[in-house]
Amino acid sequence: MFAFGHVFNRQSFLFLLDLEIKRARRYQNYLSLLSLTLGHLNPPFKNPNISLKTLVNLLKDELRETDVVGQSEIANRLLVMLPHADMAGAHKVRERLGHILQDYGFGAKGLTIEIGEVCFPTHATNIDDLLRMAGSNPPFPNPQ
Repeated sequence: MFAFGHVFNRQSFLFLLDLEIKRARRYQNYLSLLSLTLGHLNPPFKNPNISLKTLVNLLKDELRETDVVGQSEIANRLLVMLPHADMAGAHKVRERLGHILQDYGFGAKGLTIEIGEVCFPTHATNIDDLLRMAGSNPPFPNPQ
């Protein structure tokens, strides 16, 4: 089941992430995970779902067809799985998304987005550690 039409729900995303980790382990490939956390500069923001829909549409335009966007256990966080992307590749995507979000003006609209990145097997060798690291990774500077 999809949320917003382009995002896998948590259970489906974890299933796909598990398959991709097994594939990466077997074929000795990298897999990176981005964590995008939506925050508010000006509480109260009227409708966070509009912000998430906008973010999903921006992601859809910028990511590869093989990249997978999914819901996190945290309501205002999205996860992006980047198969075959090492840390350098994930960092390029992270920087590009940061610039796009800045150009879009999320900061001017009272919103911030923090982007964290983690790579399998560089930072973690199983799904639990990968998800834990994605949530605790130092964020990309907020777009203003």
